[in-house]
Amino acid sequence: MVINGDSNLNMGEKELKVKNTKVLDFFNAMKYGENIENLNKANDWLKSKNNTFFTYVEKSGEPPNGSPTILHNHINHEELCKIYVPEIDTIKKILMRSNEKSQWLDVTPTERRNILIKLSSEIEKNVDLFTQIEIMSRGILGSDTKKWVMTLFAEYFLYYAYCISSTQKNPRRKPEGIAVGVFSNKNSLSNLSLFLAPALSAGYNVLLQVGTELAPAAFLLQDIARSVGIHEDAFRLIPSDDYELLPYLSSEKVAILALFIDLQNEKCRGFNSYHKKIVNFTTLKTPTIIFDDADLDSACESLIEASWSYQSLLPWSTNTVLVQENVLSTFLNKFKPKLRSLKVGPANDKFTDIAHRDETTTNTLSSLIDLAKAQGIETFKADENCDTWSPTLFIGGKVQANNVLSSTCEEGNELTVLAFRSIEEAVNLANNTRQGMAACVWSENIGVVNEVARKLNVGNVWVNSFGTFSPEVAICPQKDSGIGYFGGIEGLLEYISYSRYSPAITKVEPEQKSDVAINSIIVSAKKSQAIWSRQSNFEKRKIFQQFADYLDAQQQSLNGISSDWILSAIATIQDSSTGTYKDRVSLAQTYNLTSVRLPRGVISVDVSESNNIALILTCLNSGNAVILSCQQGVHFNVLKKLSSLLPTGVLNVLPYNVDNAKAIARNKLVAVHFGNDQDSVFEFMSVYDSKVFMEVTDDMEDIYNKVTVLKNVWYDSGKSSNCN
Repeated sequence: MVINGDSNLNMGEKELKVKNTKVLDFFNAMKYGENIENLNKANDWLKSKNNTFFTYVEKSGEPPNGSPTILHNHINHEELCKIYVPEIDTIKKILMRSNEKSQWLDVTPTERRNILIKLSSEIEKNVDLFTQIEIMSRGILGSDTKKWVMTLFAEYFLYYAYCISSTQKNPRRKPEGIAVGVFSNKNSLSNLSLFLAPALSAGYNVLLQVGTELAPAAFLLQDIARSVGIHEDAFRLIPSDDYELLPYLSSEKVAILALFIDLQNEKCRGFNSYHKKIVNFTTLKTPTIIFDDADLDSACESLIEASWSYQSLLPWSTNTVLVQENVLSTFLNKFKPKLRSLKVGPANDKFTDIAHRDETTTNTLSSLIDLAKAQGIETFKADENCDTWSPTLFIGGKVQANNVLSSTCEEGNELTVLAFRSIEEAVNLANNTRQGMAACVWSENIGVVNEVARKLNVGNVWVNSFGTFSPEVAICPQKDSGIGYFGGIEGLLEYISYSRYSPAITKVEPEQKSDVAINSIIVSAKKSQAIWSRQSNFEKRKIFQQFADYLDAQQQSLNGISSDWILSAIATIQDSSTGTYKDRVSLAQTYNLTSVRLPRGVISVDVSESNNIALILTCLNSGNAVILSCQQGVHFNVLKKLSSLLPTGVLNVLPYNVDNAKAIARNKLVAVHFGNDQDSVFEFMSVYDSKVFMEVTDDMEDIYNKVTVLKNVWYDSGKSSNCN
């Protein structure tokens, strides 16, 4: 052991120095040797693939096709491998040949289950290999991959293996076509299983497009899948950094698109003219709120991991921390020394706390620091003397500080620290972002926690912790973080086809309302929905029971309405009053979880679904406001009656018109649009805009999932000390 600065002292001086040195000083001055990750497994596997990856058209063994992209090793910057990106025409050929030779659905459910169980087991056996590949291809610390990703990666396949039997209970639930998943390089490995596991469980052949940096790990997964019995045609893989979606959107073979990309990214191109089902999961940065009664030391440690672990690519990575004003100085006095003590180094060094960032990230950081200083925003860099990347804080400023530093701050590796005074201010700051995936709350006051968790517009709230997930718990991202369900049984249902509810409709074209009039109706509906959603279930049930009594009393005189429609309406009202769907509370060893259902907001229902009374009543009973485009006739008048029983603006019954439908679809306040009018309404909308379109069936489980969003509140259960 050598004490820093002691090399020029003689023996007597050294003995005196040691005698007068405190143990803590002595410890802090210690130097450690290197502890480097062994990357032999990854190097051997890459050599076995000739350091070359590409997708084939007819069969494996073909020569590489497409344009080669050189992927460099993040450790020594030498060439790691070549990845051939196929042309669009090649992708079209692959899609044309999908399902022709082998269909995964033809494998018996029992065998599919056993294969997915084997796949989960083999992933666990190859943790070191996945870890080493991530070190070299994406510069991710081995400890981060093992801690945050690999367990979930394997568990999703195991969970959905056990769910296969549930797909056989309803004969209408049968895959049609193939499922395509598109992933950018900003995804964690575990995100791959959020798509692959439920799609394979449901019986789909799958096609996976991944970014070139993520490609080596994805090709390893494909190798393992083949080794356990998944036919090569059942799992195809395309490496590409382009998000040109037209080949998938236009292919009749594609049934569902799972997009793990930012739909507002300029690379994302294509129109959903062919009406593909779309689910979306976008990795955007999340906020953390720290109140004055929080355990600040634990919050600081958690923030370091939440901000910079796994190259900041985790779905819950943080880049904004909101600290109550009266403890801001105390928090910074604790946080800054912790950042200074961190070792930033290469991803293969086991003593590294945070892995190096690439040159582009370093240059972006320098530009952001200059811009922040020019605007009077305080900056703190953990290592001010280095020219490379180092953990950095932007301190102070108004809420615009999240965006004023440039749009890259929403995806960057820097942490913005803002002060707040009240709960309302904290919530408003946290909600003022595109993301709706998650937020962390640090407080010992259960009343404050409950209030903040209820007001945050996100799908997951972690209390005094972060990043807790379980395969059996569905994730339902909000706002630009995505649409649909991921994980849980709800995630499986996204990949299951139902028989459509398709009543015969003869469309009428009355005089249309102007966009101004339509927008006014929607604004009114939005205001009414905020009030309606706070009504107690008891008050809602009283109103719906009045409607049921009306239908029962008038059914003999309601010529033109089938008895099945009336019975369905009454049955739906009775089901809702018995509390068929309840919030879920579960306990686990490390957390308590409360999952609650919340309304989506303003929902549009077009003429093709205007007779789907189960959909309409479930929308309303869940606290949504409804804009209903309906034919003139008996149903129109009956639904007008229901509208009159509800608070003004909660149910708006309008005569159907294509122009009205387009005006409704264009309005950003509409959360979801149900119907099959996509050819005229959504034909020329971008994928981002058309994602609000959903088809729905007469299956109550399907309806309920689509008219609500799921919020999970994860409470750290803690661990009490033993008492004698």
